[in-house]
Amino acid sequence: MNIVDTHAHIYSEDVDRYPQISEPYLPPTGHGTIEHLKEETKRNSINKVVVVQTFTAYQHDNRLLIDTVERNRHWLTGVLNLDPFDIESVEIMKSARQVGVVGNRVSEGWTTDGTIRPEHDRLWSTAHELGMVICALLNPPNCQSLANLLEAYPEVPVVLDHCANLKSSDSYQSNNLQTVLDLAQFSNLYAKLSFLVTGSIEDFPCSDMFSITRQIVEAYTPDRCIWGSDFPTTLWIPKVTYQQHLQIFDQHLNLSRSEKTAILGDTAMQLWFSLEK
Repeated sequence: MNIVDTHAHIYSEDVDRYPQISEPYLPPTGHGTIEHLKEETKRNSINKVVVVQTFTAYQHDNRLLIDTVERNRHWLTGVLNLDPFDIESVEIMKSARQVGVVGNRVSEGWTTDGTIRPEHDRLWSTAHELGMVICALLNPPNCQSLANLLEAYPEVPVVLDHCANLKSSDSYQSNNLQTVLDLAQFSNLYAKLSFLVTGSIEDFPCSDMFSITRQIVEAYTPDRCIWGSDFPTTLWIPKVTYQQHLQIFDQHLNLSRSEKTAILGDTAMQLWFSLEK
Protein backbone atom coordinates (compact mmCIF):
# COMPACT_ATOMS: atom_id res chain seq x y z
CA MET A 1 0.00 0.00 0.00
CA ASN A 2 1.34 3.42 -0.96
CA ILE A 3 1.44 5.90 1.92
CA VAL A 4 1.64 9.63 1.21
CA ASP A 5 2.16 12.26 3.88
CA THR A 6 0.41 15.37 2.56
CA HIS A 7 1.31 17.77 5.35
CA ALA A 8 4.93 18.25 6.48
CA HIS A 9 6.62 21.52 7.44
CA ILE A 10 10.32 21.96 6.71
CA TYR A 11 12.92 23.99 8.64
CA SER A 12 16.58 24.69 7.96
CA GLU A 13 19.34 25.28 10.47
CA ASP A 14 21.15 27.39 7.85
CA VAL A 15 19.74 30.74 8.93
CA ASP A 16 22.12 32.67 6.70
CA ARG A 17 20.77 31.11 3.52
CA TYR A 18 17.22 30.84 4.84
CA PRO A 19 16.66 33.68 7.31
CA GLN A 20 13.77 33.32 9.73
CA ILE A 21 11.26 35.88 10.86
CA SER A 22 11.51 37.63 14.19
CA GLU A 23 10.39 35.23 16.96
CA PRO A 24 9.86 32.17 14.73
CA TYR A 25 7.89 29.19 15.99
CA LEU A 26 10.48 26.41 15.89
CA PRO A 27 10.81 22.71 16.75
CA PRO A 28 13.58 21.37 18.99
CA THR A 29 17.07 21.39 17.48
CA GLY A 30 17.48 18.62 14.92
CA HIS A 31 13.74 18.26 14.34
CA GLY A 32 11.87 19.40 11.24
CA THR A 33 14.84 19.30 8.88
CA ILE A 34 14.81 17.41 5.59
CA GLU A 35 17.16 14.87 7.18
CA HIS A 36 14.71 14.33 10.04
CA LEU A 37 11.85 13.96 7.57
CA LYS A 38 13.79 11.33 5.65
CA GLU A 39 14.29 9.38 8.87
CA GLU A 40 10.57 9.47 9.69
CA THR A 41 9.50 8.45 6.21
CA LYS A 42 11.93 5.52 6.16
CA ARG A 43 10.90 4.39 9.64
CA ASN A 44 7.20 4.49 8.75
CA SER A 45 7.37 3.24 5.13
CA ILE A 46 6.15 6.52 3.62
CA ASN A 47 6.42 6.61 -0.18
CA LYS A 48 5.88 10.30 -0.95
CA VAL A 49 5.61 13.58 0.94
CA VAL A 50 4.00 16.96 0.33
CA VAL A 51 5.91 19.71 2.14
CA VAL A 52 3.97 22.85 3.05
CA GLN A 53 5.55 26.30 3.34
CA THR A 54 6.30 27.02 7.00
CA PHE A 55 4.65 30.41 7.48
CA THR A 56 5.40 30.60 11.21
CA ALA A 57 9.14 30.53 10.52
CA TYR A 58 9.52 32.08 7.05
CA GLN A 59 6.15 33.71 6.27
CA HIS A 60 5.97 34.27 2.48
CA ASP A 61 9.66 33.63 1.81
CA ASN A 62 9.33 30.32 -0.04
CA ARG A 63 12.99 29.81 -0.99
CA LEU A 64 13.61 26.91 1.41
CA LEU A 65 10.54 25.04 0.20
CA ILE A 66 11.36 25.58 -3.49
CA ASP A 67 15.00 24.52 -3.05
CA THR A 68 13.97 21.46 -1.02
CA VAL A 69 11.50 20.30 -3.66
CA GLU A 70 13.97 20.86 -6.48
CA ARG A 71 16.60 18.72 -4.73
CA ASN A 72 14.17 15.96 -3.73
CA ARG A 73 11.46 15.92 -6.37
CA HIS A 74 11.80 12.15 -6.86
CA TRP A 75 9.97 11.64 -3.53
CA LEU A 76 8.29 14.91 -2.60
CA THR A 77 6.46 17.94 -3.92
CA GLY A 78 5.53 21.19 -2.25
CA VAL A 79 2.89 23.77 -1.43
CA LEU A 80 3.83 27.44 -1.49
CA ASN A 81 2.27 30.06 0.78
CA LEU A 82 2.21 33.25 -1.25
CA ASP A 83 0.94 36.70 -0.39
CA PRO A 84 -2.29 37.08 -2.38
CA PHE A 85 -1.87 40.86 -2.32
CA ASP A 86 1.59 40.73 -3.94
CA ILE A 87 1.39 40.77 -7.75
CA GLU A 88 4.76 38.94 -7.87
CA SER A 89 3.13 35.86 -6.37
CA VAL A 90 1.89 34.80 -9.80
CA GLU A 91 5.44 34.78 -11.18
CA ILE A 92 6.67 32.77 -8.19
CA MET A 93 3.95 30.19 -8.85
CA LYS A 94 5.10 29.90 -12.45
CA SER A 95 8.79 29.50 -11.65
CA ALA A 96 8.19 27.10 -8.76
CA ARG A 97 5.97 24.95 -10.95
CA GLN A 98 8.96 24.35 -13.22
CA VAL A 99 10.97 22.69 -10.44
CA GLY A 100 8.22 20.41 -9.17
CA VAL A 101 6.11 22.53 -6.81
CA VAL A 102 2.47 21.81 -7.58
CA GLY A 103 0.50 23.62 -4.86
CA ASN A 104 -0.16 27.00 -3.29
CA ARG A 105 -1.68 27.60 0.12
CA VAL A 106 -4.06 30.54 0.51
CA SER A 107 -4.18 31.52 4.16
CA GLU A 108 -4.88 35.25 4.06
CA GLY A 109 -7.57 37.60 2.81
CA TRP A 110 -10.60 35.36 3.35
CA THR A 111 -13.92 37.19 3.68
CA THR A 112 -16.86 36.35 5.93
CA ASP A 113 -19.57 37.72 3.63
CA GLY A 114 -19.02 35.27 0.78
CA THR A 115 -17.39 37.73 -1.59
CA ILE A 116 -14.35 36.70 -3.65
CA ARG A 117 -11.38 39.02 -3.44
CA PRO A 118 -9.82 39.79 -6.84
CA GLU A 119 -6.46 38.72 -5.37
CA HIS A 120 -7.85 35.24 -4.66
CA ASP A 121 -9.41 35.14 -8.10
CA ARG A 122 -5.96 35.82 -9.58
CA LEU A 123 -4.38 32.93 -7.66
CA TRP A 124 -7.14 30.50 -8.65
CA SER A 125 -6.87 31.57 -12.27
CA THR A 126 -3.11 31.00 -12.22
CA ALA A 127 -3.56 27.60 -10.59
CA HIS A 128 -5.96 26.66 -13.37
CA GLU A 129 -3.49 27.82 -16.00
CA LEU A 130 -0.55 25.91 -14.48
CA GLY A 131 -2.36 22.76 -13.36
CA MET A 132 -1.70 23.41 -9.68
CA VAL A 133 -3.56 22.54 -6.49
CA ILE A 134 -4.89 25.19 -4.12
CA CYS A 135 -4.79 24.54 -0.37
CA ALA A 136 -7.37 26.63 1.48
CA LEU A 137 -6.46 27.41 5.09
CA LEU A 138 -9.47 29.11 6.61
CA ASN A 139 -12.17 28.81 9.26
CA PRO A 140 -15.87 27.94 8.92
CA PRO A 141 -17.04 31.60 8.73
CA ASN A 142 -14.98 31.94 5.52
CA CYS A 143 -16.42 28.88 3.82
CA GLN A 144 -19.01 30.67 1.70
CA SER A 145 -16.22 32.56 -0.02
CA LEU A 146 -14.49 29.23 -0.65
CA ALA A 147 -17.73 27.73 -1.98
CA ASN A 148 -18.04 30.55 -4.50
CA LEU A 149 -14.47 29.97 -5.69
CA LEU A 150 -15.07 26.23 -5.99
CA GLU A 151 -18.09 26.95 -8.14
CA ALA A 152 -16.22 29.48 -10.26
CA TYR A 153 -13.22 27.17 -10.82
CA PRO A 154 -14.53 23.58 -10.91
CA GLU A 155 -11.39 22.38 -12.75
CA VAL A 156 -9.02 23.50 -9.96
CA PRO A 157 -8.43 20.83 -7.31
CA VAL A 158 -8.65 22.35 -3.83
CA VAL A 159 -7.61 20.89 -0.48
CA LEU A 160 -9.49 21.95 2.64
CA ASP A 161 -6.56 22.29 5.04
CA HIS A 162 -7.30 20.72 8.44
CA CYS A 163 -10.97 20.64 7.36
CA ALA A 164 -11.34 24.32 8.31
CA ASN A 165 -9.78 23.62 11.72
CA LEU A 166 -12.59 21.49 13.11
CA LYS A 167 -12.46 20.69 16.83
CA SER A 168 -14.10 18.03 18.97
CA SER A 169 -16.59 20.57 20.34
CA ASP A 170 -17.87 21.22 16.81
CA SER A 171 -19.87 17.99 16.98
CA TYR A 172 -22.34 19.55 19.42
CA GLN A 173 -21.63 23.26 20.04
CA SER A 174 -21.71 24.91 16.62
CA ASN A 175 -22.66 24.61 12.97
CA ASN A 176 -19.02 24.29 11.93
CA LEU A 177 -19.16 20.57 11.20
CA GLN A 178 -22.27 20.95 9.04
CA THR A 179 -20.60 23.81 7.16
CA VAL A 180 -17.68 21.53 6.25
CA LEU A 181 -20.00 18.64 5.39
CA ASP A 182 -22.01 20.88 3.06
CA LEU A 183 -18.85 21.70 1.09
CA ALA A 184 -18.62 18.04 0.06
CA GLN A 185 -21.07 18.84 -2.75
CA PHE A 186 -18.09 20.29 -4.69
CA SER A 187 -16.36 17.41 -6.42
CA ASN A 188 -13.08 19.35 -6.77
CA LEU A 189 -12.68 19.75 -2.97
CA TYR A 190 -10.53 17.31 -0.97
CA ALA A 191 -10.62 16.94 2.81
CA LYS A 192 -7.30 16.87 4.66
CA LEU A 193 -7.91 14.75 7.76
CA SER A 194 -5.02 16.17 9.78
CA PHE A 195 -7.61 17.89 11.98
CA LEU A 196 -8.22 14.62 13.85
CA VAL A 197 -5.28 15.25 16.15
CA THR A 198 -5.17 19.05 16.14
CA GLY A 199 -8.86 19.26 17.07
CA SER A 200 -8.72 16.67 19.84
CA ILE A 201 -8.63 17.40 23.57
CA GLU A 202 -7.62 13.80 24.33
CA ASP A 203 -4.33 11.96 24.26
CA PHE A 204 -3.54 9.23 21.72
CA PRO A 205 -5.54 7.85 19.94
CA CYS A 206 -7.70 11.02 20.12
CA SER A 207 -10.96 9.06 19.98
CA ASP A 208 -13.09 12.15 20.68
CA MET A 209 -12.55 13.03 16.99
CA PHE A 210 -13.43 9.64 15.50
CA SER A 211 -17.13 10.38 14.92
CA ILE A 212 -16.44 13.72 13.22
CA THR A 213 -13.75 12.16 11.05
CA ARG A 214 -16.03 9.31 9.99
CA GLN A 215 -18.72 11.83 9.00
CA ILE A 216 -16.19 13.71 6.86
CA VAL A 217 -15.05 10.48 5.17
CA GLU A 218 -18.65 9.47 4.45
CA ALA A 219 -19.53 12.89 3.02
CA TYR A 220 -16.44 13.35 0.85
CA THR A 221 -15.79 9.61 0.24
CA PRO A 222 -12.30 8.13 0.66
CA ASP A 223 -11.50 9.16 -2.92
CA ARG A 224 -11.45 12.80 -1.73
CA CYS A 225 -9.84 12.36 1.70
CA ILE A 226 -6.11 12.51 2.44
CA TRP A 227 -3.86 12.00 5.46
CA GLY A 228 -1.17 14.39 6.68
CA SER A 229 1.22 13.99 9.60
CA ASP A 230 1.72 17.57 10.81
CA PHE A 231 5.47 16.91 10.76
CA PRO A 232 7.40 17.74 12.86
CA THR A 233 4.96 16.32 15.39
CA THR A 234 7.21 17.37 18.27
CA LEU A 235 6.20 20.96 17.51
CA TRP A 236 2.69 20.80 16.08
CA ILE A 237 1.12 17.82 17.88
CA PRO A 238 3.52 16.87 20.70
CA LYS A 239 1.04 14.50 22.36
CA VAL A 240 1.21 12.20 19.29
CA THR A 241 4.30 10.85 17.54
CA TYR A 242 4.60 10.53 13.77
CA GLN A 243 4.10 6.78 14.05
CA GLN A 244 1.08 7.16 16.32
CA HIS A 245 -0.56 9.65 13.95
CA LEU A 246 -0.30 7.09 11.18
CA GLN A 247 -1.50 4.30 13.51
CA ILE A 248 -4.70 6.21 14.27
CA PHE A 249 -5.75 5.84 10.63
CA ASP A 250 -4.22 2.42 10.06
CA GLN A 251 -5.39 0.73 13.27
CA HIS A 252 -7.76 2.77 15.44
CA LEU A 253 -10.29 4.54 13.21
CA ASN A 254 -11.88 1.29 12.04
CA LEU A 255 -11.38 2.06 8.36
CA SER A 256 -11.84 -0.71 5.85
CA ARG A 257 -8.90 -1.90 3.78
CA SER A 258 -10.16 -0.01 0.72
CA GLU A 259 -10.73 3.17 2.76
CA LYS A 260 -7.20 3.04 4.16
CA THR A 261 -5.75 2.41 0.72
CA ALA A 262 -7.44 5.54 -0.62
CA ILE A 263 -6.99 7.88 2.36
CA LEU A 264 -3.39 6.97 3.18
CA GLY A 265 -2.09 6.82 -0.36
CA ASP A 266 -4.03 6.41 -3.57
CA THR A 267 -6.05 9.63 -3.40
CA ALA A 268 -2.96 11.69 -2.59
CA MET A 269 -0.92 10.00 -5.30
CA GLN A 270 -3.52 10.97 -7.88
CA LEU A 271 -3.91 14.50 -6.54
CA TRP A 272 -0.26 15.39 -6.00
CA PHE A 273 1.88 12.99 -8.04
CA SER A 274 -0.10 12.02 -11.14
CA LEU A 275 1.76 11.95 -14.47
CA GLU A 276 -0.26 14.93 -15.69
CA LYS A 277 1.54 17.13 -13.16
